[in-house]
Amino acid sequence: MAAERGPSAGEGVEDEHVVDDEFLSVVVRPSPRYGRFLGAGIVLGLLVAVILTFIAGNGPDATDPLGAGASGVLRVFGVYAAFCVACGLLLMGTLALVLDRVVSKRARPARAEHVTTLVVDLDAPANDRAPRWVRDEDDVT
Repeated sequence: MAAERGPSAGEGVEDEHVVDDEFLSVVVRPSPRYGRFLGAGIVLGLLVAVILTFIAGNGPDATDPLGAGASGVLRVFGVYAAFCVACGLLLMGTLALVLDRVVSKRARPARAEHVTTLVVDLDAPANDRAPRWVRDEDDVT
């Protein structure tokens, strides 16, 4: 799964200079994706709000807000949606935090390598000037 490394300094490229070679001790651990958990909480809350809206429509009351037509249904759904989405976010966020605590016990140490390499390119040396094609387009006006 590791990426294949190119040639090291002195192995194939003459103009390559290793500036910094650093090894770090890191901890690798799995972590739940919080965005997906919170997105599932929103979807779950909206689904519960739709179900509650349809259940509320079956009331025998003559002053039923759902009897006012589409605006009454949307008002009832809006109230249910606000409450149910908040509860869904709270529930799924708590679940993600609990899973993060449980999974963090499976953390393992690892070693990371960071190499800073500079390559001297004499064919196209670096400078602060804009590329020629950009300068040519500006002169066309």
